[in-house]
Amino acid sequence: MFELQLDGVPVISKKNRLRFGKGRTYKDKVVADFEAELSKAAAEVVAQLPDFSAWTCPVKMVVVVQVPDKRRRDLSNFLDTICDALQDIVYCDDVQIVSIDATKKLASSWSLYISVEPAEN
Repeated sequence: MFELQLDGVPVISKKNRLRFGKGRTYKDKVVADFEAELSKAAAEVVAQLPDFSAWTCPVKMVVVVQVPDKRRRDLSNFLDTICDALQDIVYCDDVQIVSIDATKKLASSWSLYISVEPAEN
C-alpha cells in the first residue's frame, strides 16, 4: 500500500489547466509546480518501500483534501491534478484507477492524504 500525507501545501486544481500560446499547449506554472512537488513527495515515499515499482494492475485510491476556507473548489479538479502527479511513480497510467473514494473537508489549514493499493478483482 502507498500512503502519503502532505500538510500545509495548497492543493492546486486544474480548472482551465491548459494554456495555449505560440502554437503550443502548456500547463499553468502553479499547476506544474504543484504536480512536481507532489511527484517528488510520492517518489520519496516509494523509495522507502522495499522492491516497489509502479503498479501495472488496477488500483483503488482514497483521497482526502482539507481546505482552509469555504471558497468553491471542485473536488474532481483536485483529483485530476493528483492522479496525473502520481502517474509513473505509484502506477503506470491513471487509466488503471478503478475506484476513488474522495472527500473534501473544511479544516484550519491545507492537508492532503492519499492512499493507493491494488484493487481486488
